[in-house]
Amino acid sequence: MLEATARIRHHVEGVVKADFLNGATSFDAVAMNIVVIGESVVHLPPELKAGEPETPWRQIVASRNLVAHGYPELDPDVIWTIITTQLDSLDAATRRMLTKLGET
Repeated sequence: MLEATARIRHHVEGVVKADFLNGATSFDAVAMNIVVIGESVVHLPPELKAGEPETPWRQIVASRNLVAHGYPELDPDVIWTIITTQLDSLDAATRRMLTKLGET
């Protein structure tokens, strides 16, 4: 998940919202990484997710499902909001889980 969030940040670095909303390449790359994040969440052990109750795990998976199955109806504003407001907290939760697993 950390790699996917880093890739998202790379694709939107220096990009303003208007350019993101109109730029298919960045949007597509970000959308693909949202799928990667959602897939990763699906495979996390439930007890690990339970240790991070503030993280909106179901919404993360729902975002993945929306990107994967409803791409034509995907609202770029929603994706922009996700990437500008949710990545830091997801990274923090991921790092805490890795610490619990002894992987940092």
